Amino acid sequence: ITDISYSDSLSVFENWNLLDKNISIDNIDKEYAIHLLEKYENEVINYYYSNKGKSVNRNDWVFPLSNYSKITLRDNGKDYKDKHYDYFDGNKSWNHPANDIVIADSNKDFFDDSTGKPVDVVSMSSGVVIATDTTWEPGSILRAGKFIRIYDVTNKKILYYSHLNKVCKKPGDIINAGNKIGEVGRTGRSAILPGNYTHLHIAMLYIKDGYPLPEPLTEDLKRTKKKRQ
Repeated sequence: ITDISYSDSLSVFENWNLLDKNISIDNIDKEYAIHLLEKYENEVINYYYSNKGKSVNRNDWVFPLSNYSKITLRDNGKDYKDKHYDYFDGNKSWNHPANDIVIADSNKDFFDDSTGKPVDVVSMSSGVVIATDTTWEPGSILRAGKFIRIYDVTNKKILYYSHLNKVCKKPGDIINAGNKIGEVGRTGRSAILPGNYTHLHIAMLYIKDGYPLPEPLTEDLKRTKKKRQ
């Protein structure tokens, strides 16, 4: 394990993105990572407000998908399970403190069955992009596939969108609620398998004294889905 996740020559977003990758592969001391997360969170908050980032309350969040014909919350949202979850387990974690939103893609080509077009992933909240992966390829052991993490400064949450086919933003980008951030895909160690549905995996965390902890998002998804209809 090496302490390589902080450099004065990099921006806070490049540092956070690097830290995120080191945590996923268990390549950093846990206590050092907690210290850095607390530091980066404060720096990102200052950056956001100094660049006139917009405040969006949780009640004004939007549903994270658009341009779809039909979607289903897996198990009606009961797929969220955070027992024994630890953020620092990284790629080794087998918990599911998240929700899967399944799109209509019977032939599993990433395109909506009715529209023949990709289903867009949009940011539920405002915030700043803090980490992404755009390099995942079949054969990788990493479970998330292509993903994006956004820090919601208003509500102090991390929103995590994974298994994407395309990521449209980069670390440091300021995001408004409803902005397109990617497209639904099938990337990730198990998501790519023929037996799995094409879906968006979405999760939410909050940082307590530098320690990311999961928080249910199910009711927010149901509420924002009704608003979109």
